[in-house]
Amino acid sequence: MLEAFYATERGSLEDATINGGFDLHPELVWLDLIAPSQEEQQWVLDAYDQNLPTLKSLEDISSSARFYRDDDGILHISTYFLTKNKNYQVDGDAEESSHMLAMVQTVAFILHKDRLFTMRGEKLVAFRAFRARARRNDYDMDYKDPTWILLGLLEAKLDELADILEDIHKDLEKYSTEVLNNHQREKILDLDDMITRLAQQEDMLGKAQLCLIDLRRVLTFLSRPRALGSHIYDADIRELSEDVRSLVEHDAFLFQKVRFLLDTTSGFINTEQNDTIRRFSILPSMLAPPMLIASIYGMNTDVLPFAHGTTSFFVVLLIIMGFFIGPIIYFRWKKWI
Repeated sequence: MLEAFYATERGSLEDATINGGFDLHPELVWLDLIAPSQEEQQWVLDAYDQNLPTLKSLEDISSSARFYRDDDGILHISTYFLTKNKNYQVDGDAEESSHMLAMVQTVAFILHKDRLFTMRGEKLVAFRAFRARARRNDYDMDYKDPTWILLGLLEAKLDELADILEDIHKDLEKYSTEVLNNHQREKILDLDDMITRLAQQEDMLGKAQLCLIDLRRVLTFLSRPRALGSHIYDADIRELSEDVRSLVEHDAFLFQKVRFLLDTTSGFINTEQNDTIRRFSILPSMLAPPMLIASIYGMNTDVLPFAHGTTSFFVVLLIIMGFFIGPIIYFRWKKWI
């Protein structure tokens, strides 16, 4: 899929209909390729003499070659975007975003002097949000310069990561209430399910941290004098870098909170298991004295007291009941049962 955009006179971005390579005019400032076919890649090559990487090469690219400027002055950037896999849901709840697995997708940016090429494997929320804002020119940028499009997409990525961390924070507050309030824990909380939910949150936080650190490396590279060739972008890059730093710290805080809740939930599970084992260990202690008396009076001997007579059965039964009820009273007094 190939989508192209041009800058309007009022400073916004508008999409152009692309039916073939002949539609790729020089006025286009941004070409967005989503899982492109070989034909679409050939259109770009014919129109702009620009080779595009394959989707497989984006995943296999080494970290040392993720950001560079080639001999022709073309800027190449490969960075991670976080997306949610809606095909996996817990209990079929499509509204709980935290119940979806997070996936990291590599997006390639190729920045010419006159246009920006982006390439990705599937649609992303950050790109859709940026396009909506760019149509309204909410960023108040000159989109005739493709560098501003690049910075706008990175800002949209940062906004999405901030929203994800905010959603995780809200979920963790709810989980804290469920885990730490005893009356709620006994009433509605499935501890095994809570472990699964917290593990999913920890996985998403780890991938969000990966994307944030990768974005910080991208911004560090763009802040170098030779990267963009101009200082007009320095203020925006510094502002994005500060936002990244604050989100990395927030992610670390949420990571600690998840670990605390995981340890607390695991402690509750161990406590419940210990209570179950204790109850099973108390039961033999309650039955041992009555069984001992019953086995003694079951012996074939005449010397035992209350071994004969019409009332001997009831007397022995009362003794057995006394030895059975006595430990129950003692254990309840000790609050062991």
